[in-house]
Amino acid sequence: MIIFAHGLEGTPNGSKIQSLRNSGFEVLAPDFQGMPLIERVALLEKTSLDFAEKKPILAGSSYGGLTAAIVAMRFPERFSGLLLCAPALHLKEPPVNNSTILVAPKGMPTVIIHGINDDVVPISCSIEYAERSGEEIIEFNKVLDGHRLSESHNFILVGVEKLLAN
Repeated sequence: MIIFAHGLEGTPNGSKIQSLRNSGFEVLAPDFQGMPLIERVALLEKTSLDFAEKKPILAGSSYGGLTAAIVAMRFPERFSGLLLCAPALHLKEPPVNNSTILVAPKGMPTVIIHGINDDVVPISCSIEYAERSGEEIIEFNKVLDGHRLSESHNFILVGVEKLLAN
């Protein structure tokens, strides 16, 4: 099972989520549309508590990647792995006013996919997160793509497979 936090302009039925579902994965995608970060975090924390016994993979894209990174740090015991797609780890707003505190939790296998042509979230955000996180990053794909990763769904699918194998 995957709990997927969509991006700021995304929806619970976005292309990354549909790609995962079409590949046979069970994906739960809460609706975060119109919510500020603090409300997204609260909803993701509540949702993940309901499925904690299943130890799902936690995934997030862009603003949802920031949301997922925060929730993974707060409740690492609820998840088997973390998948971050072009995560907006540079944003500073409640509940995180200093993004440099964000790090993959110890013992949580983490996969990052970020487009080198991303003009919304600098790839340096993911690079710095990976450097802070160390060995928890089991794969970091710097792909020839933009922010939406529309040409990189295969990397997302492979990332999930790697997390499931860990």
